[in-house]
Amino acid sequence: MLEDAASGDLPDIPGVRPAEQARSRELQDRFVEAGRALLREQRLSEISVPDLAKKAASSVGGFYSRFETKEALFEFLRAQMLIENGRLHDESFDAARASGASATQICEAFVDTMIRVFSGPWRGVLREAYASIPEKQGSWVPMNTRGQSLRDRLSDLLLPVLPPQPDVRERVAFAVQSLFGVLNNELMNPHLMFTSDDPRFRAYLVESFCHMVGAQRTQTP
Repeated sequence: MLEDAASGDLPDIPGVRPAEQARSRELQDRFVEAGRALLREQRLSEISVPDLAKKAASSVGGFYSRFETKEALFEFLRAQMLIENGRLHDESFDAARASGASATQICEAFVDTMIRVFSGPWRGVLREAYASIPEKQGSWVPMNTRGQSLRDRLSDLLLPVLPPQPDVRERVAFAVQSLFGVLNNELMNPHLMFTSDDPRFRAYLVESFCHMVGAQRTQTP
């Protein structure tokens, strides 16, 4: 069973039928896995309910017993994605704070976490979320709020360990915006020279991120 579906952390989402019994939650989880897998290769508009049912080893009736529409399933997927990715961020920040990490180590950990977010199992859901922003302007709000929170938390973590400079928060904000831009570009465009599974991609991101926030590196990656 997916951890987040069983945790009770998910908000109530219109069109998602409550899964109160173990059998219902197991079916719900199968459709979540199916939607997550299919979205890695297709847009939501290209996926049919029979496609989802087949991928989930269920039926069309099984789908509608849990979700009223494909859009309801997607909102459920996005909510799960935000919760799971939030946990990755928390783990990264907490580990850096507990270990007394240097500015460079904090930057490296942040870049690595964001690469995991953009290339991990929720990659297709994240792509669909970005692609649907022009169609659903309200969908940008939770993602924008998350980005602002990450920027502020990263600034608070870096301020005590960076060389004194008056524009640290501005530098961090620009570095985070730039990092998100590169990762989003790689997410949306399959024809780029560097991809998230290329070690050089990670190395150049770390180098540029450290430079933008003013963290000193002993060697280039």
